[in-house]
Amino acid sequence: MKALRTESLQPLLIDVFNFKRFAGRYYLISVVCRVDSHGQACKVLTIADASTEMKVFCCNEELMQIDLRPDSLIHVEAALKQNMGSAYYLCKNIQPLGKNQTQGLDLASLPREKCPKPEVFDAFLVFVGRIQNPLLKCFLTNVLLQEDIGIQYLQCPASISHHHAYPGGLIEHSVEMVWDISGVQELSPLEKDIAVVSSLLHDIGKTKTYTPDGTLTAIGRLVDHQQLTLEICANALKDLELSSPHISNMLRHAWTCYSPKARFGFHPKTRVARHLQKVDGYSARAADREHFLPVFPDMDKRIRTLSFV
Repeated sequence: MKALRTESLQPLLIDVFNFKRFAGRYYLISVVCRVDSHGQACKVLTIADASTEMKVFCCNEELMQIDLRPDSLIHVEAALKQNMGSAYYLCKNIQPLGKNQTQGLDLASLPREKCPKPEVFDAFLVFVGRIQNPLLKCFLTNVLLQEDIGIQYLQCPASISHHHAYPGGLIEHSVEMVWDISGVQELSPLEKDIAVVSSLLHDIGKTKTYTPDGTLTAIGRLVDHQQLTLEICANALKDLELSSPHISNMLRHAWTCYSPKARFGFHPKTRVARHLQKVDGYSARAADREHFLPVFPDMDKRIRTLSFV
């Protein structure tokens, strides 16, 4: 048996059993109360990232009192323990993350297990990894790791009854658009990065207007998703504008210029905006695009080598 390294900070969960101890920020999937083999109460925390999910056992009375919300990011510290030939991780510290505590995380933090379309999630990660502009990588991460956005993005449909009207339809529709717009030869490398990010986030407002099972939310009965897209992206756009007003304005224009169902009156004035409308319409109209995505083998190795931020 190979010797384990002592500790690791923010390892992919698929790699944690190479370490005696690890610490990192992960999505909490579930919390289950149970009684251990000694008759003591404990909690079983299931955490996840883009590589896999795993269980961490919490037996400390003080830590068990901390209020944890499933489908949210938490900070976890755990140590490897042995019991009758079985290995498991015992929680040493755990805290829910605040709104401004996602700095340094990347989109490999998103939980693959929560996406109804795991093969689409894999393609999403590969396309994100191909973005060259660091400002756009950071912007995309800042938007999708907001509280109550990331998992909704993985699970919501793209419509109630029109196109991609099933759980996971939103990310599938968005990745289809990336697949199409990535092949547009007239776009410069920067324009292509902007097109990829604008495609992935063009319907992000639907994370507020739809539920994963395809019903309208309370705000969805009152406000169109297009108006919520800019609201969801507002803080990240302000940060991006400090470094590049040009890129932030290109994104704003792409999401708000004229389209048949939009309330805004501007016609598309950039190549990115014009092509975004074309691929959006094509994806929405296509009756059957099954197996349109390339196959990405050895995704765990790809996730390790992708640099998002």
